[in-house]
Amino acid sequence: MKKILFALAASLTVLTAGAQVGKAASEVTDAAKHKIDEKRADSEAKKSGPVGKTVNNVKSGYHQNRSQSSADKAKKALKDAG
Repeated sequence: MKKILFALAASLTVLTAGAQVGKAASEVTDAAKHKIDEKRADSEAKKSGPVGKTVNNVKSGYHQNRSQSSADKAKKALKDAG
């Protein structure tokens, strides 16, 4: 009986760790997408007039913040998995 309970507890631990790793992978994907959008906005800002520059610089800043937030969440998820 104890062996079954131990195996069940171990299985739950592995499943929880797997979920955390999956969450981390999702956050890394989000971070990468935001980084791409940040670079795209930077590029558009260089080509735009004064109003376009302002708009694209705001977009760039937003995506930079979201990218950093997603990266931090991914690190936390991996830390919680271990």
